[in-house]
Amino acid sequence: MRIISFAWTAPALLAGHKTCTRRAWTEAYAQRFKQGDLVAAYDRNPRFGGKKVATIRLTRAPYLENTADMPPADYRNEGLQYMEEEGLTIQGQHPYDFWIFWGAKRENVWVVRFEVVKA
Repeated sequence: MRIISFAWTAPALLAGHKTCTRRAWTEAYAQRFKQGDLVAAYDRNPRFGGKKVATIRLTRAPYLENTADMPPADYRNEGLQYMEEEGLTIQGQHPYDFWIFWGAKRENVWVVRFEVVKA
């Protein structure tokens, strides 16, 4: 089973408020993931002591998107609204500030949409 770590947004994932993630993957790596795949969700990279916290199912194949084109609804889907409401930060940054900075970077990333199967 493939692994995706959710170090920054694991609380939102476990609370059921995260249904997508964006990754700076290579195209070859992204193409290994398919709609319907079950993926192990970790709280951090297992090489650094991370533990499996959930299983997710991809609801569609990953697709490339520029961060400048992130739809406003993905603020919630990325779990950032939950993190804001809970007073949590991302690397010490307010979730909305992180979102704005991320969009301004204008980088192409792979969007991975999923549902939590087992937490």
